[in-house]
Amino acid sequence: MIKDKFYKLGLTCVLVLLMDGCSEEILHKDPVGFASAEGFFQTENDIMTGVNGIYPIFQGDIWGGAFVHVQPHFDAATDNAVLCCDWEHGFTAIARGTMSPTSGGIISWKYNFGYQGLARINNILEIIESNTISDLTAERAAKWMGELRFLRAFIYSEMVTVFGGVPIVTKVISNQEAEALTRSSKEEVIQLILDDLDYAAANLDYTPNNNQNGRPTKQSALALKGKILLYNERWTEAAATLKEIIDAEGAEIRLDADYESLFRGTNEESKEIFFAIQYLTDAGGEGSFLQVHYAPSNIVIGGGWGSFTYTKNLLDAYYMTDGLPINSSPLYDPNNELANRDPRLRWTFFFPGDTYRGEVLEHPTHFLVNGSAVTSPDAAVMRSKKWVSETGNTGDSNSPVNLVLMRYADVLLMYAEAQNEAVGPDATVYEAVNKVRNRANMPDFPPGLSQSEMREEIRHERRIEFAMEGTRYFDLLRWKTAQDVIPSLPSLENRQFDPSRNYLWPIPQSAIDGFSDIEQNPGY
Repeated sequence: MIKDKFYKLGLTCVLVLLMDGCSEEILHKDPVGFASAEGFFQTENDIMTGVNGIYPIFQGDIWGGAFVHVQPHFDAATDNAVLCCDWEHGFTAIARGTMSPTSGGIISWKYNFGYQGLARINNILEIIESNTISDLTAERAAKWMGELRFLRAFIYSEMVTVFGGVPIVTKVISNQEAEALTRSSKEEVIQLILDDLDYAAANLDYTPNNNQNGRPTKQSALALKGKILLYNERWTEAAATLKEIIDAEGAEIRLDADYESLFRGTNEESKEIFFAIQYLTDAGGEGSFLQVHYAPSNIVIGGGWGSFTYTKNLLDAYYMTDGLPINSSPLYDPNNELANRDPRLRWTFFFPGDTYRGEVLEHPTHFLVNGSAVTSPDAAVMRSKKWVSETGNTGDSNSPVNLVLMRYADVLLMYAEAQNEAVGPDATVYEAVNKVRNRANMPDFPPGLSQSEMREEIRHERRIEFAMEGTRYFDLLRWKTAQDVIPSLPSLENRQFDPSRNYLWPIPQSAIDGFSDIEQNPGY
């Protein structure tokens, strides 16, 4: 069960003691290899303890950071929202195009936590491959290795997307070997990712290892493989990979009828969710801090400080229930702009007059952005429902709501996009996108769309389906439309996007200083 939390803090500390040392500076180190844990790993249970100790790399804490840190904040680097505060983890530098090697926050965390996670993964892989674990059968070894190689692929897939080619490390290495590292090509990193995911898909089941929700599955591996192929415009391969998941739809893979519940802590074992960062409130440091960023303000328990100003552009992007945009639908009433809209608008956001934790939400009281009222005509008065719990003590950065990173709706829309690019809008493209739209009670796409028309509709659908999931920023990067879209909010934030450099992030200065042969990305 998910609330059993398979990586309890106590288990993690054992692993950290062996591998990193119990230092307060652990989260700020840039380890590539680990000290020997010889003598500790003797049974399969010890291996499980070691694997569990990898996941806190993703979980993190509100100020110390994580490899995946407040993922929805990436929406505030797009036309969806504007971030309130420069001190929120480096995201304003991404939005404004002012990234530098010393920006810190998510830019350095994505690199440093990535290599910390890789070090843990490679260490345990070598222990399993040594064949010294007394009770570990070949079948069970393959399961653990499949999980580990998925996690390694996940880390590298995130890093290659934002940094391009990075050093490949697939074994425990010495300090001397670490100092001699150079960047591998993007193509080499992608090939490692695909090899790891092929292994994971071949050895993981459709149900998670040990029946513990939160561990990767076969569908997780295939979805990530399809995603990395899609991101690199390998359309035919991406479509074939993603179609394998669609063809397996059934007891373990399906869209959930209840969209809203996927993101609010009440349906975390849904078969739509393929991979999520797990959180709990019953152990110190295991709760999520998403709630304090996004929840309605001025609620005694469970309220947030208001990280985002949402844009009128995002509000206006939601179609009407007849499937038409607001500028062409007879259903649109500018005096009642929430009426007859795509239901995902109300499933994703709170508005004045809604009720949260027994309080009727009022503007400006419950919609303050870092203490200030939303007044710009280019902004919308709304607050996220995603990642916000209705129950429990979720104040002080202690929410139990999991952060969903991969789900079946994304597989369907990625398949539709890849297939449309490969062969055009055939019947399978329509079937995939209409499944997602029909779950939201929206009408089918009209027949006869051209390839370019379908491309634009899929891109619009992705914006709506994944609002407040941090997906749009990466979509804009891969579509090469970021230079047009990101600076499009001049009245809300002074932004720039230099296409000669901002399609990649800078390598953190700490990596450049510590490893003399690591080259910086162009423009930094």
